[in-house]
Amino acid sequence: MKAFLTAVTAGTVLAAGCSSGSAPQARAHPVASTLAHLNRLQACQRLQADLTRNGGTADVPALRYIADRVTTIPDLARDARDAVKDITHTGIAPIPLALLKDDCAKAGVDIPVP
Repeated sequence: MKAFLTAVTAGTVLAAGCSSGSAPQARAHPVASTLAHLNRLQACQRLQADLTRNGGTADVPALRYIADRVTTIPDLARDARDAVKDITHTGIAPIPLALLKDDCAKAGVDIPVP
């Protein structure tokens, strides 16, 4: 009987050590834990730099980055998302960019919108 228990225990230990590693592990959501939040000034400076670098043309990835990280400023996030939608559908976004220019004027950042 003792030999049987030893064999069962050894088999259980070996079986536990042979797991495939696919067992789900509890982890924080990777995106939520790594996103850095931007305040209005930081978001506007990033937008200004992007527009300046691209000759006045808004870059969709930069607008998405801003929209995803200005979670405490809903008007700025909304205007950035609207700009992404308009650029994706029509190639231009004059109204959302004008609204972003106004949002950034509140932070003292001049946005070069043609």
